[in-house]
Order: sequence, then structure tokens, then C-alpha cells
Amino acid sequence: MAMRWLRRTHLAMLAFVTLLVLVPSVIPAAFASALAPVERTDRPAMHAVMRDLCHRDVAVLGEATHADGHTEAFKVALVERLVTQCGFRAVVFEGSLYEFLGFNRARRDGRATEAMVGNAIGGLWKFEAEIKPLTHFLYTEAMAGRITLGGMDDQLGGFEQPFANETMAALLTQGFPVDRRTACVEAFHRRTYLAFDDDHPNSPDFKNRIDACAMDMRSALSKQNLAEGETAERIQMLDGIDRQLARDRLSSEDYAKDRDRAMYYAFARFSANLPKRTRIIVWTHSFHAAKSPAIRPDLNGAPTFGTLLHQAYGSRAFALAFSARGGSYRWSREENRPVPAPPPDALELASPGDHQTAYLNSATLRARGIAPAAPDYHTYRAARWADIYDGLVVFAEEHPPHSSRVYPAP
Repeated sequence: MAMRWLRRTHLAMLAFVTLLVLVPSVIPAAFASALAPVERTDRPAMHAVMRDLCHRDVAVLGEATHADGHTEAFKVALVERLVTQCGFRAVVFEGSLYEFLGFNRARRDGRATEAMVGNAIGGLWKFEAEIKPLTHFLYTEAMAGRITLGGMDDQLGGFEQPFANETMAALLTQGFPVDRRTACVEAFHRRTYLAFDDDHPNSPDFKNRIDACAMDMRSALSKQNLAEGETAERIQMLDGIDRQLARDRLSSEDYAKDRDRAMYYAFARFSANLPKRTRIIVWTHSFHAAKSPAIRPDLNGAPTFGTLLHQAYGSRAFALAFSARGGSYRWSREENRPVPAPPPDALELASPGDHQTAYLNSATLRARGIAPAAPDYHTYRAARWADIYDGLVVFAEEHPPHSSRVYPAP
């Protein structure tokens, strides 16, 4: 009797979630934005992913490359549904920490625009037709106070990021003597735009000078009588700058390892400032999403962002990766490349139909043990994927995103 009741309850819950996923009109009235559509062949996978993610505290959404259009469209639809139907109230991007701080400052002052959200998301995504519905959705919901947006990348020099590239240095040099302010703003401009040449090399002397500017910024802040929230935001900027300048002195291998630690640090600070029990979506690359350093043997055990996240959250966090059996992806401005054909026994061959999108949940991944798969840059290798991801979406075909970016003539 009890088992029959449990089965009926479970089926009713599944039917309700299916209705929410497949019928965009069935959403809470507070959310005015229309939801991005889900392709027919993606719908069963979307339903299964929603069932796995809806009750988590942190949903980490990876992607094999930053140039996979089908993945982007699926993630956009998924983010919107996690917000409107599952109660997620914060979205963090592998985008500029500083530009998102700038957007949130402008939002509080009534100056924010939708373009600012795109700038903060960054040039890797903002030009894609697949992403534009999400930019509008996030802007609308953030302006209504229903979600909080943030970035976790402290790197300097993002494309078309006016707050990070121009405003921030001027803000942080307030209180400097005029000549010192001019010199430090110029140094940060040179580092931001990598404007180095024979007369202005990226030398140890330059690094010492810009480090001294960062120290002076922190000293100047300590002498200003600012509101507590304003001081805290500027400290976030300075902490990010310090991490970036320290990485500038590392090898490329150590730079990459430190960047994952820095992203987790930024995420942890962002989440600590949210109301308790706020549920968070993270948009990133599948490499960073991986919950184990086994994603790449050359890491030599160095933790990824996802490793650190899962150490803190355990099963309350979920790492989702994406792959494809065929199609193509954007490799460069001029070139698209084919997705490699799956080798025998690859996870990508687990297909519900010729053109259907497959979803391999944690139990399926664990049952497969060690198998070939290509969720990281579409490069096949064998691994125990259940130790690396909690779920894997496999499209029948990937395609490059549809970009509106115009590049200058060579």
C-alpha cells in the first residue's frame, strides 16, 4: 500500500516537472520574461537534467568549448528554467569579477543597461545569438531584484569591459597625488591592454611599479571614509587585482592552476554575501566544472574550481558536462572544426535515437566505469567519468554559435 502511494506520488511529481519544462507558459507570474524554447530532440534530456538539478544548492554548467552553439542554447533554456521553476536566485559566470561589480553598482544607482550584462558576461559569449535571450532574461530579473549576478574571473583585459578596463583604475586611485594617479592609471591601462613594446616592456621593473600602485590603492582606501558596502566592493576589486598581478609572475602552467583557485575564492566570497540558502547557478567551462583533478592528468593533482566547490558542498552541488556525437564547433574566427567521431564504447554512443539528445546521469556514468568520452575540448580519452561529473548531456549534433561580432580588417 505504502509502495503504491510512493509510486503514484513519484509519477505525479515527474508529470509536474515535465509540464514545467516543456510548457514555457506554466511559470510563476512574477517572472515576466518568456522562456527560451527547448528543441524537440532536447526535451527528454532537459526533463531529466531538471529532475537532477532542481533540488541542488549549486548547479555548475560546463561546456566542452566556449564555442558550442547547441550547448549554449541548451544552457540558456536550462538557466531560465532553474530560475523560474526551481528557485535558483543567483547566477555566477566565468566572467569578469570587476564588470559584474560595475553592473551591480549601476543597478543600485539606476544606471544599469542590458548591454552592461552582456559586457560582464564577456566577449566569449555576448555576441552569440544563442546567448542574447539569456542576457535579456538576466537583466530583467536582476533589475526586478529577483536574482543576483556575479563574476568569478579576476583576469584583467576583457574585451569591451569599460568598468574593469577604464573606470576601476580611476576609482581606486582616488586620493592619490595628481602625478602619482596619472602614472598608476597609465600603468594599469598598459597592463589591461597589454600595450607593451620595446620602449615599454613587460619587464620586472614594470611589474614592480604596478605592484606598488596596487599597494598604494589599498593604502588610499584605508584612509577614505566610505560606506561599509562601498569599501567592501573596492576591497574585492583590489583582492582580484592582487591575485592577477601575482599570477603575472608565474609560469603558464602555474598561472592556470592558480586561476581555478582564484575563481573559487571569488565564488565563495560572492556566495557569502547572499542571503542564506540562496541557490546558485555557475556558468563555466567543463574543465573548471570538473569535481576532480582527474579531468586532466597534467594537473598533477592541482584542484579545479569544481574540485574545491564539491569539497565544500558535497552532493548539494552538481557538475554537468556536455558532449556530442557529431556536428562541428567554432575553432577560430575563420575556421569551424568537425566534432570527432566517437571511438568504440564511448559514452557518446549511448543514444536514445538517431537524432535524440542523450542524458547520462550519475548512476549511468558510474555503471559505465572507465570509458572514452570527450566533454573537454571534444578530445576523447578514457576516464572514470562518474568521479569527474555528475551528469553528461550528449547531443546528436553540435553546431557553432551564430555570432554577430564584427572583426576589424587585418
